[in-house]
Order: sequence, then C-alpha cells, then structure tokens
Amino acid sequence: MHPRRRFNPLLVALLLLFCAGCAGPLPGKAVEEATIYPSYGYRRGEQWAIPLRIWVHEPRTVTQTAFTGLAATAGSRPAPEIARFRDRLSDLVADDESREQVAFVFDQDPRQETFTLREADGTPKRSDLNGLILGELVLTAARAGEILKAQGSNHGWLQLHVVSAGHRGSARVRLIEPRGLSLISDIDDTIKVTDIPAGHAVVIENTFYRPFVAAPGMAERYRGLGDETAFHYVSGGPWQLYRPLAQFIAAAGYPEGSFHMKSVRKNLLTPGSWQDLARLAGGEATTEQKLGQISDIIGHFPQRGFILVGDSGEHDPEIYREIRERFPRQIEAVWIRDLVNDRERRPERLQGMQIIDVQ
Repeated sequence: MHPRRRFNPLLVALLLLFCAGCAGPLPGKAVEEATIYPSYGYRRGEQWAIPLRIWVHEPRTVTQTAFTGLAATAGSRPAPEIARFRDRLSDLVADDESREQVAFVFDQDPRQETFTLREADGTPKRSDLNGLILGELVLTAARAGEILKAQGSNHGWLQLHVVSAGHRGSARVRLIEPRGLSLISDIDDTIKVTDIPAGHAVVIENTFYRPFVAAPGMAERYRGLGDETAFHYVSGGPWQLYRPLAQFIAAAGYPEGSFHMKSVRKNLLTPGSWQDLARLAGGEATTEQKLGQISDIIGHFPQRGFILVGDSGEHDPEIYREIRERFPRQIEAVWIRDLVNDRERRPERLQGMQIIDVQ
C-alpha cells in the first residue's frame, strides 16, 4: 500500500467551495449546463404539482486542474484515482451562473409548449447567486395525461429537455398516484458502501478516489418491490455530488427515483453560505434536512404507504423514529442496515425496526 496523507475533510471542503465561490468563470462563452434534478409530481385537486430544482453552471477547468494536481501530489496516487477525483470534484468547483432563465419542453409534447418556473406575479424566475432556480411546475390533469400518452410513458415517468438559448440539459420526473407504496432511502452506507463509522479519512477515500461499491443485496431488495413502487433517495451529501451518485444508482441496478440532498451555497455573498460550509459535515444539519425533506414527501401523499430505509452508522434510526411519530398511519416499515452491531450493543435504538444484516 502506498502512503497517503490524511486530509481534514471539512478543511478540504471549505477550501474547495471557497475557491469555487470566488474564482471567475472560464474565458469565452460556453454552453451552460442546466441540471434539472429528478423529481416527482403529486396530485393537488385537478392538477399535478411538480417541485423542481434547476442548477445553471459551467465547468471551471482552471480550478479543477489545480485541485487535481493537489490530489496527485498527495501520496503519489495512481492515474485512475486522479481521474476519479477530478470527475467527482467537477461539480463542486463549477461556476454557478446567476440571472439566467431556463425554459424547457416535454419530449413528444404534441403542443410543443415551452415551460419556465415563474414568480408569484407570473414573470419567469432567474437563477440566484448560486445558480439555482427553485419552484413548482403545475400541469392540469388533462394536460399531464396528454403528455404521458404522447411519450408512451410507463409508471408515470416523463422526459423533458431544456430549450433556452445557451443552455443544455434534460431530466425525468415521475407523476405519482395518490395511493400506493413508496420507499424513501438513504444513500451512504445504506445502498452504497461509504464506511462512515471508520472515520473521515476513509469517507474521503470512498467519496472521491475509490470506485463506488453497492451494498450487497440492496438493489435486489428494492427491485423486488415491483415497478409500481415509487422511490425517493434522500442523502446528507451535498447536491454537488448528485451526478456521480445518480450514475452509480443506475449502474448498480437500483430503481429510478427522485433525489433530495443537502444544500451547500458556495457563493459567500449569499446569506447563510458560511453556515452551510461550516456545517457541511455536521450531523445536526443532516438531521434537520432529512426530517424536512422526508416530511414534505410524505405530506404530499397522505394516502400512500411508506417504507423508510437507512443504516445505524449515523442518525437514521432517530430520524425515522421521529418520522414514524409524525406519520404513524403511513409508515409501513423501517429497514436499517446495522453497521455498528446496535442489535446487540444498543437494541433500544432499533426497536420496532427490521434489521438488515451487513454482509
């Protein structure tokens, strides 16, 4: 084994994000990426409401190359690790594009209607200092049915793509019926081996340098619930790691689903950005985030049943116990991968939960 220097992960994160927030974009005008994160739609009367998160950005190659060089000198890392680090770093140091409008259309829409997220007064929303546009798209039930039919959709999935000048991007959203079964899943150490209990140095290795490894048996367990089950992936990782995580979930055979992650505002002129950076690795911030996001999902589907899946390495048992108290009639089961042998060490922590043995 070659020697490796130990990094303080919080210091590295602060340094990366500080530089990303302060450095300028690349010279020249490139086509900007408009990432529309996978989401879901829920029925609200005779309409479908679809919460959307759009991030407008472009690569910052100079900063990316500088940090790749830093990684290369840290313990004489082999080329595959350097390439992996560069890829997973890229969205963390990307240039956030503010004041941008993003328009999109649904594929095969017979009307070819152009949509934008809008302010309360009806004007199109523009991206903020962190490149973000947050809002809700509303479709009538008849309009949604027309698009679903045109796309030959299976299980409510709709494909859309960006059409605004100077932007590119595509996304999928799922219109989820009011009744049925949904599964809400953590990612790290639940469906992907991160080994958080081993400490920060191991987490950094597994997050940035090593190939992602699927938790044994979990993809098969999820697929066994059938195509009608809706999936939501709720992670304490920052949104800037969405892309490699989405690629991993697809490659490992996990069902497609919506994503819900931790907001980390990089632009230091944004109120609260310093707190975001300081709390990047904080358990308290993750607990608050997950409680809020999971409660929102379940609240949109008061007639659906839910399975909550996590692990015992951090705070999932406590978070899911609180969720079960908030929505006692909807939580059908809680599954926990017991990483730290709490079945024997602290059985009260997992009381009433189905334990999944770690292989």
